[in-house]
Amino acid sequence: MKRTIGFVLSLHDEPFFREMSEHVVSRLQDYVYHREYEFRQIIYFPDDSCDYVYWVRSGRVKVTRVSGDGRELTFRHLFPGDILGEEALVKDSHRGAYAEAMESTVLCLLRADDFRRLAAEEGEISLMVAKSLCRRVIETEQVLSETVFNSVRCRVASGLLRLYQRAPNEEDGTLRVTHQDIANLVGSTRETTTGVLHSLRKQGILEMANRRVRVLDPAALQRVTRNAQ
Repeated sequence: MKRTIGFVLSLHDEPFFREMSEHVVSRLQDYVYHREYEFRQIIYFPDDSCDYVYWVRSGRVKVTRVSGDGRELTFRHLFPGDILGEEALVKDSHRGAYAEAMESTVLCLLRADDFRRLAAEEGEISLMVAKSLCRRVIETEQVLSETVFNSVRCRVASGLLRLYQRAPNEEDGTLRVTHQDIANLVGSTRETTTGVLHSLRKQGILEMANRRVRVLDPAALQRVTRNAQ
Protein backbone atom coordinates (compact mmCIF):
# COMPACT_ATOMS: atom_id res chain seq x y z
CA MET A 1 0.00 0.00 0.00
CA LYS A 2 1.09 3.59 -0.56
CA ARG A 3 1.70 5.76 2.48
CA THR A 4 1.92 9.52 2.66
CA ILE A 5 4.87 10.68 4.74
CA GLY A 6 3.75 12.89 7.57
CA PHE A 7 6.95 14.93 7.84
CA VAL A 8 8.53 17.34 5.38
CA LEU A 9 11.52 16.27 3.31
CA SER A 10 13.61 19.18 2.07
CA LEU A 11 14.00 19.60 -1.68
CA HIS A 12 17.34 21.38 -1.43
CA ASP A 13 19.44 18.22 -1.75
CA GLU A 14 17.23 16.72 -4.46
CA PRO A 15 19.23 16.60 -7.77
CA PHE A 16 16.40 17.99 -9.89
CA PHE A 17 16.05 21.10 -7.70
CA ARG A 18 19.69 21.60 -6.71
CA GLU A 19 20.43 24.25 -9.36
CA MET A 20 17.35 26.31 -8.53
CA SER A 21 17.35 29.43 -6.41
CA GLU A 22 16.26 29.40 -2.79
CA HIS A 23 13.15 31.39 -3.74
CA VAL A 24 11.94 28.86 -6.32
CA VAL A 25 12.68 25.83 -4.14
CA SER A 26 10.80 27.44 -1.26
CA ARG A 27 7.78 28.02 -3.49
CA LEU A 28 7.79 24.41 -4.62
CA GLN A 29 8.23 23.17 -1.07
CA ASP A 30 4.88 24.72 -0.18
CA TYR A 31 3.05 22.52 -2.69
CA VAL A 32 4.79 19.13 -2.67
CA TYR A 33 4.36 16.15 -0.40
CA HIS A 34 6.04 12.75 -0.23
CA ARG A 35 4.67 9.25 -0.47
CA GLU A 36 6.16 5.80 0.03
CA TYR A 37 5.50 2.94 -2.39
CA GLU A 38 6.21 -0.71 -1.79
CA PHE A 39 8.09 -3.05 -4.13
CA ARG A 40 6.04 -3.76 -7.29
CA GLN A 41 3.34 -1.26 -6.33
CA ILE A 42 1.74 0.54 -9.28
CA ILE A 43 2.14 4.31 -9.09
CA TYR A 44 -0.22 4.99 -11.97
CA PHE A 45 -2.09 2.98 -14.61
CA PRO A 46 -2.52 3.75 -18.35
CA ASP A 47 -6.09 4.97 -17.85
CA ASP A 48 -5.27 7.22 -14.90
CA SER A 49 -5.64 10.95 -15.34
CA CYS A 50 -2.51 13.10 -15.62
CA ASP A 51 -3.15 14.81 -12.31
CA TYR A 52 0.31 14.63 -10.68
CA VAL A 53 3.97 15.10 -11.53
CA TYR A 54 6.49 13.00 -9.58
CA TRP A 55 10.17 13.01 -8.67
CA VAL A 56 12.07 9.99 -7.39
CA ARG A 57 13.57 10.77 -3.99
CA SER A 58 14.79 7.25 -3.24
CA GLY A 59 14.36 3.82 -4.78
CA ARG A 60 13.65 3.06 -8.43
CA VAL A 61 10.69 3.22 -10.83
CA LYS A 62 10.07 1.77 -14.28
CA VAL A 63 7.70 3.13 -16.91
CA THR A 64 6.25 0.48 -19.21
CA ARG A 65 3.60 -0.21 -21.81
CA VAL A 66 1.88 -3.59 -22.18
CA SER A 67 0.44 -4.87 -25.48
CA GLY A 68 -2.90 -6.61 -25.85
CA ASP A 69 -1.17 -10.01 -25.93
CA GLY A 70 0.76 -9.31 -22.72
CA ARG A 71 4.14 -8.27 -24.11
CA GLU A 72 5.85 -5.55 -22.12
CA LEU A 73 8.14 -2.76 -23.28
CA THR A 74 10.05 -0.75 -20.70
CA PHE A 75 10.63 2.84 -21.75
CA ARG A 76 13.01 3.73 -18.93
CA HIS A 77 14.16 3.10 -15.39
CA LEU A 78 14.12 6.14 -13.12
CA PHE A 79 16.50 6.79 -10.24
CA PRO A 80 16.73 9.47 -7.51
CA GLY A 81 16.46 12.91 -9.08
CA ASP A 82 14.43 11.78 -12.11
CA ILE A 83 11.07 13.29 -13.01
CA LEU A 84 8.09 11.29 -14.28
CA GLY A 85 4.54 12.11 -15.19
CA GLU A 86 5.58 15.40 -16.80
CA GLU A 87 3.16 14.70 -19.67
CA ALA A 88 0.73 16.49 -17.35
CA LEU A 89 2.27 19.71 -18.70
CA VAL A 90 0.77 19.18 -22.15
CA LYS A 91 -2.37 17.12 -21.72
CA ASP A 92 -5.28 16.55 -19.37
CA SER A 93 -6.11 13.07 -20.62
CA HIS A 94 -4.66 9.71 -19.55
CA ARG A 95 -1.18 8.39 -18.82
CA GLY A 96 -1.00 5.71 -21.50
CA ALA A 97 1.62 3.71 -19.58
CA TYR A 98 2.31 2.03 -16.25
CA ALA A 99 4.68 3.37 -13.61
CA GLU A 100 5.78 0.75 -11.07
CA ALA A 101 8.08 0.82 -8.05
CA MET A 102 10.94 -1.64 -8.57
CA GLU A 103 11.90 -1.52 -4.88
CA SER A 104 10.81 0.39 -1.80
CA THR A 105 10.52 3.93 -3.16
CA VAL A 106 9.79 7.46 -1.97
CA LEU A 107 8.31 9.90 -4.48
CA CYS A 108 7.80 13.63 -4.33
CA LEU A 109 4.33 14.56 -5.65
CA LEU A 110 3.05 17.85 -7.05
CA ARG A 111 -0.44 18.42 -8.42
CA ALA A 112 -0.42 19.01 -12.17
CA ASP A 113 -2.37 22.26 -11.91
CA ASP A 114 0.15 23.64 -9.44
CA PHE A 115 3.06 22.42 -11.56
CA ARG A 116 1.74 24.07 -14.73
CA ARG A 117 1.17 27.35 -12.92
CA LEU A 118 4.55 27.35 -11.18
CA ALA A 119 6.37 26.38 -14.40
CA ALA A 120 4.70 29.32 -16.17
CA GLU A 121 5.63 31.73 -13.36
CA GLU A 122 9.17 30.50 -12.62
CA GLY A 123 11.50 30.13 -15.59
CA GLU A 124 13.96 28.05 -13.55
CA ILE A 125 11.42 25.24 -13.30
CA SER A 126 10.72 25.28 -17.02
CA LEU A 127 14.46 25.25 -17.76
CA MET A 128 15.06 22.19 -15.57
CA VAL A 129 12.16 20.34 -17.18
CA ALA A 130 13.52 21.23 -20.63
CA LYS A 131 17.00 19.92 -19.69
CA SER A 132 15.50 16.70 -18.37
CA LEU A 133 13.46 16.16 -21.52
CA CYS A 134 16.48 16.91 -23.75
CA ARG A 135 18.53 14.27 -21.96
CA ARG A 136 15.68 11.82 -22.38
CA VAL A 137 15.35 12.54 -26.12
CA ILE A 138 19.08 11.97 -26.61
CA GLU A 139 18.90 8.64 -24.78
CA THR A 140 15.75 7.60 -26.62
CA GLU A 141 17.37 8.29 -30.00
CA GLN A 142 20.40 6.27 -28.92
CA VAL A 143 18.24 3.32 -27.88
CA LEU A 144 16.25 3.52 -31.13
CA SER A 145 19.41 3.46 -33.24
CA GLU A 146 20.71 0.48 -31.24
CA THR A 147 17.43 -1.36 -31.78
CA VAL A 148 17.63 -0.85 -35.54
CA PHE A 149 21.36 -1.31 -36.15
CA ASN A 150 22.81 -3.48 -33.37
CA SER A 151 22.62 -7.11 -32.31
CA VAL A 152 20.81 -8.19 -29.15
CA ARG A 153 24.20 -8.76 -27.52
CA CYS A 154 25.14 -5.13 -28.09
CA ARG A 155 21.73 -3.89 -26.92
CA VAL A 156 21.91 -5.92 -23.70
CA ALA A 157 25.42 -4.63 -23.00
CA SER A 158 24.33 -1.03 -23.70
CA GLY A 159 21.25 -1.36 -21.49
CA LEU A 160 23.30 -2.77 -18.62
CA LEU A 161 25.93 -0.08 -19.01
CA ARG A 162 23.32 2.69 -18.87
CA LEU A 163 21.83 1.20 -15.70
CA TYR A 164 25.29 0.78 -14.18
CA GLN A 165 26.20 4.41 -14.92
CA ARG A 166 22.95 5.78 -13.51
CA ALA A 167 22.28 3.51 -10.53
CA PRO A 168 23.54 4.57 -7.08
CA ASN A 169 25.82 1.47 -7.10
CA GLU A 170 25.80 1.09 -3.32
CA GLU A 171 26.49 -2.62 -3.69
CA ASP A 172 29.73 -2.57 -5.64
CA GLY A 173 28.25 -2.46 -9.12
CA THR A 174 25.24 -4.63 -8.33
CA LEU A 175 22.04 -3.91 -10.27
CA ARG A 176 18.75 -5.20 -8.90
CA VAL A 177 17.22 -6.37 -12.17
CA THR A 178 15.87 -9.64 -13.51
CA HIS A 179 16.54 -11.15 -16.92
CA GLN A 180 12.99 -10.16 -17.87
CA ASP A 181 13.58 -6.56 -16.75
CA ILE A 182 16.59 -6.34 -19.07
CA ALA A 183 14.73 -8.02 -21.95
CA ASN A 184 11.85 -5.55 -21.63
CA LEU A 185 14.29 -2.65 -21.57
CA VAL A 186 16.12 -3.64 -24.78
CA GLY A 187 13.18 -5.06 -26.74
CA SER A 188 14.24 -8.71 -26.73
CA THR A 189 12.90 -12.02 -25.40
CA ARG A 190 13.84 -13.34 -21.98
CA GLU A 191 15.41 -16.45 -23.49
CA THR A 192 17.66 -14.52 -25.87
CA THR A 193 18.60 -12.05 -23.16
CA THR A 194 19.47 -14.84 -20.74
CA GLY A 195 21.78 -16.37 -23.36
CA VAL A 196 23.61 -13.05 -23.77
CA LEU A 197 23.92 -12.61 -20.00
CA HIS A 198 25.41 -16.09 -19.58
CA SER A 199 27.89 -15.32 -22.36
CA LEU A 200 28.95 -12.11 -20.60
CA ARG A 201 29.24 -14.02 -17.34
CA LYS A 202 31.54 -16.60 -18.93
CA GLN A 203 33.76 -13.76 -20.14
CA GLY A 204 34.09 -12.50 -16.57
CA ILE A 205 32.27 -9.24 -17.34
CA LEU A 206 29.45 -9.79 -14.87
CA GLU A 207 28.02 -12.05 -12.17
CA MET A 208 24.38 -13.07 -11.72
CA ALA A 209 22.51 -14.23 -8.62
CA ASN A 210 19.10 -13.82 -6.99
CA ARG A 211 17.49 -11.18 -9.24
CA ARG A 212 20.75 -9.25 -9.39
CA VAL A 213 23.43 -8.56 -11.97
CA ARG A 214 26.82 -7.39 -10.78
CA VAL A 215 29.00 -5.58 -13.31
CA LEU A 216 32.59 -6.70 -12.71
CA ASP A 217 34.29 -5.04 -15.67
CA PRO A 218 32.51 -1.93 -16.97
CA ALA A 219 35.33 -1.21 -19.43
CA ALA A 220 34.85 -4.64 -21.04
CA LEU A 221 31.10 -4.05 -21.11
CA GLN A 222 31.74 -0.76 -22.91
CA ARG A 223 33.84 -2.59 -25.50
CA VAL A 224 30.99 -5.03 -26.12
CA THR A 225 28.66 -2.12 -26.88
CA ARG A 226 31.08 -0.93 -29.58
CA ASN A 227 32.08 -4.26 -31.11
CA ALA A 228 29.07 -6.58 -31.05
CA GLN A 229 27.26 -6.54 -34.38
